[in-house]
Amino acid sequence: MGNVTTAKDFLTHYLPKNVLQIIDLNTLEPQKDSFINQELEEGFSDLLFKVDISGKEGYLYFLFEHKSYPDKGISLQLLKYMVEIWKAKMNKEEQQQLPIVIPLVI
Repeated sequence: MGNVTTAKDFLTHYLPKNVLQIIDLNTLEPQKDSFINQELEEGFSDLLFKVDISGKEGYLYFLFEHKSYPDKGISLQLLKYMVEIWKAKMNKEEQQQLPIVIPLVI
């Protein structure tokens, strides 16, 4: 999935049309960062892509989760990862505004 062509194909087929209208898939760029902590690495994997969303810098965050049951805490977990993405971005450069992060759980 780190392959841009594969990611574009996946997003084109599975994202709602209204979301695809605001995302410029031609700007999709894989990022090296991972936000899974060591104790969760065994059951989770993630990918981060930089992309233009409504003409502004944004990110698509894929969380691949290996579970056989629904996780009621996934929203909080995603929020933690999104905060880590924002913190990493702020540490790299001064930000006037936080970038949009669209989380996707697979």
